[in-house]
Amino acid sequence: MSSTTARADDVIARLLPEVSAFIDRQLDDYPDACGPLRITVRTVIDQGRHERNETALPLLTHAAITGVPEPAVPVAAAHALWWRAANAFDDIADGDAGPAMYGIGTGPALMAALECGHGLPLRALAALDLPAALRERLVSDYLDGWTLTNDGQIRDLFNTAATADPQAVLTTYEHKSGSAYAMACGMTARIAGCDDAAVDAWRTFGHAVGTLLQFRNDEEELRDEREEDIRNGTATYRLVCALRQLSGEERQRALRLVREAADSPDGRAEIRAMLLDPAVQAATLAVRDGLLRRAHDLLDRLAVPSEFTTALRSLVDTAAARATPADRADTAADPGTDVPSPDTSFPDTSSARAASGRQSVLTAGHAEFRAN
Repeated sequence: MSSTTARADDVIARLLPEVSAFIDRQLDDYPDACGPLRITVRTVIDQGRHERNETALPLLTHAAITGVPEPAVPVAAAHALWWRAANAFDDIADGDAGPAMYGIGTGPALMAALECGHGLPLRALAALDLPAALRERLVSDYLDGWTLTNDGQIRDLFNTAATADPQAVLTTYEHKSGSAYAMACGMTARIAGCDDAAVDAWRTFGHAVGTLLQFRNDEEELRDEREEDIRNGTATYRLVCALRQLSGEERQRALRLVREAADSPDGRAEIRAMLLDPAVQAATLAVRDGLLRRAHDLLDRLAVPSEFTTALRSLVDTAAARATPADRADTAADPGTDVPSPDTSFPDTSSARAASGRQSVLTAGHAEFRAN
């Protein structure tokens, strides 16, 4: 990690309590009659699955444009809230949630996630001390991102290994993950005073970063001993590329392996070998490298040279980096590695929560965009 990136990292880390405080103020604004909602939303925020770069990306983007990250705190909060909701929805839709989530029933958690990702951030954006026209555009940006990402989630549920083609899966990735990061970068650029053309360009940058991260997630899943994607027959880009190479009986046999993968270790081993085929690897890397070039080209054109731009470029490079076998476990356990750590965005501000030691986890979590 360069000293330049380390300085930017320290500045961003010092802002995380402000992101937390912004969220807390929104929760405090709930009417007293909504106490159960406040408590349940708080649980989803604190216990829900975090997303790498959820706060760092907006803060670094604003700093890369203007030299200062602070005005992007509301966008960082909205982006983090969106991801907390999206990850809860994703776990439920994928069947990963049992009768309870985060220590509460799945039903209350689902309702709180909806409030967390929709009502809470929209009210927060609408109440910002900004010109009315700008607030309206921010709300519109958020809703556009909400719509596209939900489309991506639905596409992901409808896609099957037997029917999806590589372009269909890529579109799913672009909507499901790319649109969330596009939303964050576009809103940040708007707050920074960019014109519509620059806002669109920053949105394209975020789109590339988010899509890169979806490919990175696939890499981590592929090297995870739990083999969840293979067990579930998830229509990943690698899998549909591998199946597209096959025809006739060979393809039918491969599809049968996919259908039976949950109960067949030997079948999973064959599928893994298919996914690591050099031709499949080349096709996947071609898309990844194109996204990486696009992100770098946009940074060259849009960002002001600074330590924050250097850190943002490192974030992009890390998003595109090839995962290693231990990444999945190390992401949560060892934020000092070259793997982006989950962005534990919300330090506990009450004395009761602070006693849990969450602050130290928060600070460590920002290895996510460090250069190595």
